[in-house]
Amino acid sequence: MTMPYLGENLVFIISQPRAGSTLLQRILGSHTDIAISSEPWLMLHPVYGLREQGIKTDYSHDWAIRGVTEFLDNYTDGLEVYDDGIRAFAQTIYFNAMAKGNGRWFVDKTPRYLMILDDLLRLFPQAKFIFLLRNPLSVLSSIVNSQVSHDLYTLERFREELLDGPAAMLSAINKLGDEAVVVRYENFVQEPEKQAARLCDAIGIDYQPGMIEYSESEPVKGFMQDRTGINQHDRPSSSRIDAWQQMLTDMQQIHFAQSYLRELGRTVIEEMGYSFDELNDAVRAAAERNRGGKVALPWRLALLHPQDAKGLDQIMITRYRRTRDRGPLYANLMVVKSLYKGMMRGFEFMFGRAKK
Repeated sequence: MTMPYLGENLVFIISQPRAGSTLLQRILGSHTDIAISSEPWLMLHPVYGLREQGIKTDYSHDWAIRGVTEFLDNYTDGLEVYDDGIRAFAQTIYFNAMAKGNGRWFVDKTPRYLMILDDLLRLFPQAKFIFLLRNPLSVLSSIVNSQVSHDLYTLERFREELLDGPAAMLSAINKLGDEAVVVRYENFVQEPEKQAARLCDAIGIDYQPGMIEYSESEPVKGFMQDRTGINQHDRPSSSRIDAWQQMLTDMQQIHFAQSYLRELGRTVIEEMGYSFDELNDAVRAAAERNRGGKVALPWRLALLHPQDAKGLDQIMITRYRRTRDRGPLYANLMVVKSLYKGMMRGFEFMFGRAKK
């Protein structure tokens, strides 16, 4: 039997969403030895195949898990066989992509891999892992103002990457030790040639002058990619380093920033290489300046999964959305209507049981 594929020519860019990973990927993809794509999300399905939580299917995932694990336990050499199957699956598809892209390396940039990071480390111990860190308030600001600005309640789609992503990256960096390739967004855009050369050296390829002029390279195809910042420049620009401060003029976003700093905590933020005190002081001062401003949607509700929104939580979400769409008067009328319907359903339930 041949040796399993361990990711010998794979590079994973690990980052939170809106951390600059598209920029980094495009620059690496400008190298003649590297093939890239839009976010493939390739490894999520096979890894989640043996997870009991976090996946829904038409074929009853809980039964599938039991069937597969019992099969592996009773008729194969165990879970390692499933891992080898994932590796063979990955090898087939990544190698085909490299062949079509004329590359010796393939760079997979999928921010949601933060949710399977430990699995990737186990499955592909010979792959290169580049960890792209960015000021967490920059990440939050970019998500709020570019991804969910039309409906802040959809911030819950980024819950895991926002809350668990930084700690997951720090844990993986610690596990890999000297093998971890760490780059901070702020350093990268301020000295792109130096950082790009360092990354090439870590991968094991020669730096090619002109790599950072990413607009000269072939754009990636597919929906899953950044369509905002990447097309505003031809090469890395430091103009967005302090863009997170736009949050500090709006009480709703100030509230989000305060809550996010509190959720991450001093230790995580400082281990990422950022000053908790500087960020916290800036946000606190902004809150003082904007005292009296309105918070339409509390942080807790913005991160609440839709299936968990019940009772008063759902009423508050309804008020937020109706206020956004039709104004506060209409929103309050809809809330009263919702409360009335709920009360009537309660009466019907109680009196219906009493008659029986």
